[in-house]
Amino acid sequence: PVRRFRVIVPFIAAGLNYLFGGIFAKLAPAYFVGDFGLPFSFFIINSSLISYFGVLIYRYCKEYQTGVYAAILGVLVMLTCRYTVYLAGLPLVDSLFCVVVALSLLGIKEKNTSMLLWAIFLGPFAKESFIFIAPLIFFFSHIPKTRLALYFLISGILVFTYRYIYELCAPPTYVSGLEADWGHYHNLISELPNLLSFKGMYKLISNPWLWLAIPAIASMNGKAYWSSMKSQLDNYLLWFMVSVMVQVLLSGSFERMFYISMPFWSVLIALSANELKKLYMSSEK
Repeated sequence: PVRRFRVIVPFIAAGLNYLFGGIFAKLAPAYFVGDFGLPFSFFIINSSLISYFGVLIYRYCKEYQTGVYAAILGVLVMLTCRYTVYLAGLPLVDSLFCVVVALSLLGIKEKNTSMLLWAIFLGPFAKESFIFIAPLIFFFSHIPKTRLALYFLISGILVFTYRYIYELCAPPTYVSGLEADWGHYHNLISELPNLLSFKGMYKLISNPWLWLAIPAIASMNGKAYWSSMKSQLDNYLLWFMVSVMVQVLLSGSFERMFYISMPFWSVLIALSANELKKLYMSSEK
């Protein structure tokens, strides 16, 4: 009842399959059973979106003056995460939401109006949890609040009109999509013990995983490191991570939902690598 509204990626995949499904079928491995065209269409769409997600992360790292090599390192943090392969290779729709999140963060950092408009109007259709990303755009972007209020109003009208028409054409079997959305809020309390357990924390850490060694080693420099991070990282990233944790609890799928925080980890690790470089060069001198 919730995921049925996230139709953009499936519709594009269906269109691609309609146009090129016959060609894709000829590429099917001998051991593949069933229709190869549609899952391969999903693979093309999702891998393209995740690739674009990586491009946005690279640009986001560069905006923090990390330099080319550190920015590439930040992208590697994302590329080597197990959920990158998961979201790129399976017929899921999370890839589009990852792009929306990256557009929001980069749009705020670059003061890029077009990126933020794409995020505002595409976000609610990509995933309902965009409601937790929207306040970042509203409070921290360069766009005047009156214009933002109008944009969000139009976006809300569009998405709720779409959902209303959708449920008229395809009535819900058990509960409506809105009721199903509200039903997630009990997870905020029920999932908290699971999140704070060893297994829950491991699921979160497994996203950046061994790359966390870089900020861990850099932090041995003590107050100088933390002072440098505080001066370089934007305040809105704190609120971004809070919104991510709320989404993690609501979803119950900790590691999958925590993946949307990848731009933050990429920037943090890229900046930490630069701090290590400064220490190394200083010691060399």
